[in-house]
Amino acid sequence: MKRTLMGLVCAAMLGAGGVTLAADAPAAKPDCAEKQKALDDANAAVKTASKPDLSSCKDKKGKDKTDCEKPLKDKAKTDTKAAKDKAKDAKTALDCCKNPKKKGCTP
Repeated sequence: MKRTLMGLVCAAMLGAGGVTLAADAPAAKPDCAEKQKALDDANAAVKTASKPDLSSCKDKKGKDKTDCEKPLKDKAKTDTKAAKDKAKDAKTALDCCKNPKKKGCTP
């Protein structure tokens, strides 16, 4: 009887140890597809924001044309800067998704 009881205790300990090891196994790779899509969209926005639409000024000439284009070009600059900042944030989020232990990533 004592042997049987010791055998059951040992078997229970081994079984519990196996469960603990399985829980310590590294987690599967996280799904970062959504963050990758956000980065792709942000990069596309940078490309479109960098080119101002000057079609409304094409029929003007000289100083009028310059005065018409200037605000459009200035707006394109600010839009490009904002789009680049958004792309940078999206890249950081994607990098942190792929490697959460990377420097600068919150746990």
